[in-house]
This record gives sequence, C-alpha cells and structure tokens, in this order.
Amino acid sequence: MITAVPISHDRIAGHFTKADSFIFINGEGRVICHHINPARESGCAGKKALLNLLGKQKTERVITRNIGERMLGKLLDRNLEVFQIDHSQLDTQVPGASETLPLTALTDSSQGRRSANYETKKESGGCGCHHGEEHETGEKTEGCHQHGGKRCCQH
Repeated sequence: MITAVPISHDRIAGHFTKADSFIFINGEGRVICHHINPARESGCAGKKALLNLLGKQKTERVITRNIGERMLGKLLDRNLEVFQIDHSQLDTQVPGASETLPLTALTDSSQGRRSANYETKKESGGCGCHHGEEHETGEKTEGCHQHGGKRCCQH
C-alpha cells in the first residue's frame, strides 16, 4: 500500500496542500520517492496536478494533519483512505504500523477545514474554478475572471 505524506521542514506539514513536498512510503515503511508539491503556489491547476501525482504514484492512503473540505472530498471521491494525525513528528513507521498510531479516519468531506477564501471568492464572483468548464454557479468560464491581473484562483 502506497501512502502519501505532506512534508515541510522534515515534519508532517500543518496543511495538506500547503506542504513543501510529499513523500511516498510503501507498506514496509520505506520512502520510495519524494516530490515537490505542485499545489504549493499554483491555484486550481496545481491542486489538479497534485491529484494527478497521487494517482501516478498509485497512492492508496494519505496521512495529514489538516486538509480542506474540498480537497478531502476529491481524495475520497478517488477512493483514497485519508487519515488525520495529531502531531508533526515524522516517523518512518507511520504507514507500516498505523494500528499503533493515533490516526483518525476522515470519511466525509465535512471533516475537512472550511475555506474562508473559497467562500469569499464565490461571493465576489470568483472561483471555485473548473477551467474550461462551468463554474458551480452555472456560468461559463471565458478565460476565467480577472482580479488584479491574475486568474482568480491564483491569489
């Protein structure tokens, strides 16, 4: 079983999509690869790239400290097991010995953190973008909205 763990400064990151990088650990507890987090500063496209990276690495499980409700929902929709851990100590036994760790299974997107930024953007006509598709409001995205010269989901 491949487990993805978000890492910042050699510790489990405080938030899933804000991690510096991800390590991927096999069932024996060995790190098999390490990738820079594509979602770190890339808005919607980066989050999509992160989901693609998890798929490419054949991730079956994620261990995180905190995660947003929308990203949690996307992981659950992809049938990944998501667990919350209450400390940042990186222990190579995390994935291999989960029965001995204080892990909480996250099984519903409502268990994730609500995004104040997402709600604010929605209220101001910005995004929760699905570039090239319709916004959740049903409006077509014509190159998406512009805010201060940036795409709406990149600030």
